[in-house]
Amino acid sequence: MKTGLHSLEALLTEVKRRANAKTDLILPTTAMEAVVDNGEVKLAVKGRELAPINQHAHRQMQGYAKIPADYYDRMLAEQPELLCRNLNTWLHANRENRLVRQLFGTTRAFLSDRYRPLENEDLAMAVIKPLLDADAEVMSAEVTDRKLFIKAVDKRVTRELAKTGNRFGDGKHQIVRVASPAITISNSEVGDGAVSVLGGVYDSFCSNLATFKERSTRRYHTGARHQLADEDTYSLLSDETRRVTDEAIWRQVSDIVRAAFDRARFDSLVDRIEATVEDKVEDVVKTVTLASKKWGFTEVEGKLVLGEMIQAGDLNRFGLHNAITAASAKVDDYERATQMERIGGEVIELQEAEWRELATV
Repeated sequence: MKTGLHSLEALLTEVKRRANAKTDLILPTTAMEAVVDNGEVKLAVKGRELAPINQHAHRQMQGYAKIPADYYDRMLAEQPELLCRNLNTWLHANRENRLVRQLFGTTRAFLSDRYRPLENEDLAMAVIKPLLDADAEVMSAEVTDRKLFIKAVDKRVTRELAKTGNRFGDGKHQIVRVASPAITISNSEVGDGAVSVLGGVYDSFCSNLATFKERSTRRYHTGARHQLADEDTYSLLSDETRRVTDEAIWRQVSDIVRAAFDRARFDSLVDRIEATVEDKVEDVVKTVTLASKKWGFTEVEGKLVLGEMIQAGDLNRFGLHNAITAASAKVDDYERATQMERIGGEVIELQEAEWRELATV
């Protein structure tokens, strides 16, 4: 598991810091303009300081203007003035209200005015009590430009992965792998996915985490359309309005967090993991190559997975699952590492025919 913040206290401190620095604007596209300032494309809104635009917001503006991504990125890098002319043409062509989210003075999201933010601070408060009640240990947490992540493990519940077959270097002593139920909670305030609660399994031998879709709940961020008084004004959302969420969602999230550490559900997942030891791999290099293509691994990621699989010596479906989750801790990007933990779970969840295509058996 890739490390990040290591406690609820550290997470709450960071979430609070960001919450105090948020600014939300609802305004028509005719009231905003892309401008070049010191060689950088920024967003101008009457009466406010120029706001830099982060990568995620650029991608959303590119999608809104229907400019091909490669061309947008080339203009951004080489011809920012041309990009601004393109953007402003489409921003001003048709008046449409948008939600612009800013943090520390930077534009971080360019969203439909139907988007209803589910705030990280509200999510954190919803999960604190069930995590404390479960005596769960927060192994890693992080707040990136796009998402919040909380990864917790209930180490009071354990089970040996008795059938995995790993042995120490002398080949005579079997490695005892002990698993515990885990949970990955995530949220995006900027339109990069729903609130998500994924159950999983934590392998204490190698600190690997895998998440599984079947133990999940998701809630998308949509709601009522915001209205403006007139086309020449924009409105700042008050803290109270900005923090409004559907209380039923947070109750559901709390319930899912509590249920995630259920012993029967955990045992069911471990049973499935152990069973994959029987799904053999014929050609490890070919299997990893096919897996890289299926899940979009970069060349570096593919090499990491192959190296982990060969080093562990598990030439089976469990070995691929374990290699992917182990490799995830070595990628630089926290979000990508979390995606690879989910892919590790997907390996276990593959249908038999899908697995045979990878195993080349």
